[in-house]
Amino acid sequence: MNFIIYFRYLPSSMGIIPEYVATCSLCRGRVTYITLLKWPGGYAAGEGISTSTGTIRMPRHILVADDDKAMLNIYTRIFSNTDYSISLASSFAEAAGLINLNNYDLLITDLMLQDGLGTDLIKMFKKKRGGARSLLVTGSVAELAPEQLPEMYLEKPFRLEVFMAAVSKALVA
Repeated sequence: MNFIIYFRYLPSSMGIIPEYVATCSLCRGRVTYITLLKWPGGYAAGEGISTSTGTIRMPRHILVADDDKAMLNIYTRIFSNTDYSISLASSFAEAAGLINLNNYDLLITDLMLQDGLGTDLIKMFKKKRGGARSLLVTGSVAELAPEQLPEMYLEKPFRLEVFMAAVSKALVA
């Protein structure tokens, strides 16, 4: 049996072993207390933690950067019924700060942010996360030279099925 568990860090009283409160989305809200022997950054998203009752999988964490509030609302609605955990950034600077603070499995960014380019954000993300994937979303691919295009991009407007297929492909690769 597989569970999707969402962890919230709780410091232990001794400060040595981190404790987590895990709420199972498939267990009707029951709360499970789990003690792990690795710090939060020690488990990559998607790795399972085996227990006697099954495998606990941590959700894939996605950072979405877009300066258009309407698009951020669309992304929120798209991901609301999925097992993905998302963080939203409305500027290059905010996204850069989140990249430095957290470990994300995928970056989805608009090309033109008010205070920077999505391609520069992708470079920063890849420098910090190595093989992590990114997805560039743009209103016009013609704005970029072919050599500037990342390995994965979508042109707006996009169909939901195409977008979710690109997200799945990026997270599996």
